[in-house]
Amino acid sequence: MESWDVIIVGSGVAALRAAIAALDAGATVSIFDDTGPGSAQARADDTGISASLAESDSNEHQQDTAVVGMGVETTVSSSRCASSVSALIELERWGLNLRRDGSGAPALSTQPGHRTPRVATAGDVTGRETLRILEEQCMKRGIPRKHDIRPLTLVTENQRVRGLVILDIQTGMIAPIQAKSVILAGDGHDGLWMESGSSGSKAALAFRSGAMLSGMEFVGWHPMMIKDSGMFLSLAILDAGARLRKANGDDIELVGGLTDACRLLCDDEYVLDARNVPNSLRPWFSTSAQNIADRFGLDLWSTVIPVTPAPRYSIGGVAVDTKGRALVSEDLWLTGLYAAGASADTGMHGSDVLAGNWTLDELLSGENAGTSAGQWATSTKHGGRTLLMDASFTSEAEIEAMSEVKEGMTVGALMASIRRTMMTHMGLTREGAILQSLITKIDDLATSPIRLSDDSAIMNTELIAALDATSMLDLAHAAISAAKARKESCGSHYLI
Repeated sequence: MESWDVIIVGSGVAALRAAIAALDAGATVSIFDDTGPGSAQARADDTGISASLAESDSNEHQQDTAVVGMGVETTVSSSRCASSVSALIELERWGLNLRRDGSGAPALSTQPGHRTPRVATAGDVTGRETLRILEEQCMKRGIPRKHDIRPLTLVTENQRVRGLVILDIQTGMIAPIQAKSVILAGDGHDGLWMESGSSGSKAALAFRSGAMLSGMEFVGWHPMMIKDSGMFLSLAILDAGARLRKANGDDIELVGGLTDACRLLCDDEYVLDARNVPNSLRPWFSTSAQNIADRFGLDLWSTVIPVTPAPRYSIGGVAVDTKGRALVSEDLWLTGLYAAGASADTGMHGSDVLAGNWTLDELLSGENAGTSAGQWATSTKHGGRTLLMDASFTSEAEIEAMSEVKEGMTVGALMASIRRTMMTHMGLTREGAILQSLITKIDDLATSPIRLSDDSAIMNTELIAALDATSMLDLAHAAISAAKARKESCGSHYLI
């Protein structure tokens, strides 16, 4: 049986940073990713990285985070803000190429919610370049990374992690993997609202194993998705001279948290006008310009681009402590299980996202979880071998049973129904009186059998989509229940 000290499940910034930290702490490490090579780059946030470079301390950064988030965990946000400069310096030392100002220091962008310029960027590819740098560091350390591996079950014994049962998507084989620690660091659950989003399968794994979820009523929106595309534009282009404008030409000013800013825009058509961006700055946004030209046949520099708000940031997730340890109660750890980034409710964001804090939190939550998991794993032993084998046989039987269903909803119809429900009733505004009926609707969908047209074991992407749909149902129920329990408006949870 394959065994590791620490397994990281995920592919984004938090996952890679956790892998680096765990290995540096002395553990044997492997990354398991259910997508293909490079896929995480399409999900990376290009807003930038907040860092108090031009300030004497990080106090104002933390205050801005608290004002926007309304309910942030002060210990966490203070620590993250205080560590922002060192995190950015580390990335630069590893090779991240940031925009510079006239003095040679990183050029800091003014973005919504910040009282002072504080967001460092690499133009419109900050997230992609951060991922590339972290991938290089993983390769330098020889960290193995396995793609197209879908975790089916998190195996625990007496509230202690023993490993995973995984499905090799390419071969259809189901196998147990032994681990002392597992770090869940996925892409969040914005797929509850958006077809281009993620299902939240990592958080669902933890939830089914007894870990708590928290903050599920909160989801951050991004104000600049190109309409009907799933493609998000970097907020940094606004600081470079672009403008958001209403259809009548009036300028729009974004203020406060990202979701709050989006809520002001939802009742009107608006566009991004980048025609006044200076030629000297346009190369920093050449990736966006090229993508827009290739996909829509539009020139970013000579025409306006229709944009709209869309869900982007999964604020809620697995409840964790300051070390990233997954909790089963307020002060009890599900031993060996960690969560970071979008899979966790880290406490950094509270109820809404401050621009530039997302990637910062992914970096530091990943580092904290990786360091803690690596140190803990080197002082304990493997176990649960028989339990893992039994769990793999159970998973095989469950997968076979799914393929034998002859009548029921198609995966596409089920996902469309979930997203329609969430977008209509759990979007920028929520109506408290109907939340209970939404829970009933989600529960009804959860009891509906899923009919698969493909019974092949090899590269069965329909099966993976069905597994995603079951994760989405679990998290949708949790999100609506959390919204129902919160009686007052707070950040991205806005009751009407």
